[in-house]
Amino acid sequence: MSELAPSANAAFTAPNGPLIATGDLQIHTSAAEPVSQPRASLCRCGASANKPFCDGSHRTLGFADAGEAVPEENILELTATGPVVFTPLPAGPLLAVGPLTVQNAAKVIIATTTDTAFCRCGASANKPYCDGSHAKIGFQG
Repeated sequence: MSELAPSANAAFTAPNGPLIATGDLQIHTSAAEPVSQPRASLCRCGASANKPFCDGSHRTLGFADAGEAVPEENILELTATGPVVFTPLPAGPLLAVGPLTVQNAAKVIIATTTDTAFCRCGASANKPYCDGSHAKIGFQG
C-alpha cells in the first residue's frame, strides 16, 4: 500500500540532519523523469552518495545545524496549490518551485514560498537557505 501525500507541501530541517519534505513532491535526480513521492529526506550536508537524497552521511561527517532558523517578518498565507518540484542545480543549491511551507526543527513556520533555494553543500551561513557558499568551497554535487 502506498503512502498518501499530505494535503499541503511542507519541509522542515531535522536537527543536524536532512531537510524532510512531505506533500506532493516531484524530485529530480540524474534520471530524465522526476521521482514523485509523498515524503523525502533531502541532503543538507553535501556528503550524501545518493544526492539529492540523504543517505545518513551527516552523522559521520559531523554536520552541525540545529535547525533553529527564525521566521521571516511577514509570513503570508500560502494560497497556491499543486506539486513542489525539487531540482538540484549542478554544484549548487536545491531549488524548490511550487507551494511550500518551510519550518525549522521546532516545526515553527519560518516561510511560505513558491520559489526558493535550499543549501545542499552544508556551508551556508543562512541555513536552510543557500547563500552562495557552494561556489566558495568548490562544492560538487
